[in-house]
Amino acid sequence: MSWHSPFPALRTERLLLRQVTAEDAEDLYALCTDPQVNSLQDWHGPASVAETETIIDGWRQGYAEKRVVAWGVTLRGSRPLIGTVTLMPTRGSFEDLPRFPLALGYDLKPRFWNRGIASEAVRAVLDFSRAFIGPHRIQAEVHPDNAASLKVLKKLGFQEEGLLKHYLMHEATRQFMDVIILALLFN
Repeated sequence: MSWHSPFPALRTERLLLRQVTAEDAEDLYALCTDPQVNSLQDWHGPASVAETETIIDGWRQGYAEKRVVAWGVTLRGSRPLIGTVTLMPTRGSFEDLPRFPLALGYDLKPRFWNRGIASEAVRAVLDFSRAFIGPHRIQAEVHPDNAASLKVLKKLGFQEEGLLKHYLMHEATRQFMDVIILALLFN
């Protein structure tokens, strides 16, 4: 896993995807607790900046254990986080690939929606994955009402595989949610 050290920063025309640090806690808290961002997710975000720091520590530990890569998305030449992209094996660690699929997740601040930024960030992660990780399958779970995310993934080649009924329980409401599962297969 030569790609694992140092942390793989990714650059695109407009973006830098880099490791999330404690300095990003307030930006990440604002992103995760934005009602527009979390309205179609299974939680309402962390309860505080301190809890956000715990999430960042968990990502750092998960990265050290080869269980997750969590990129912070920034505009090139700018420090504040505008989003995140995460990639993790559905089971085990990156060392278990290609046996297990990878799960993809991403968020973006609403003021950056509909500008191609989510597609650009996810494409960078997919290109990196193809070149350095070598997965057989990357999948994403999307709330059926999240038309924008479904559009992003389909544009990037993901195929809709079906609706998973009552698949996730919302952390706060305790209601079960349906999700659409999409996958990108690598041959």
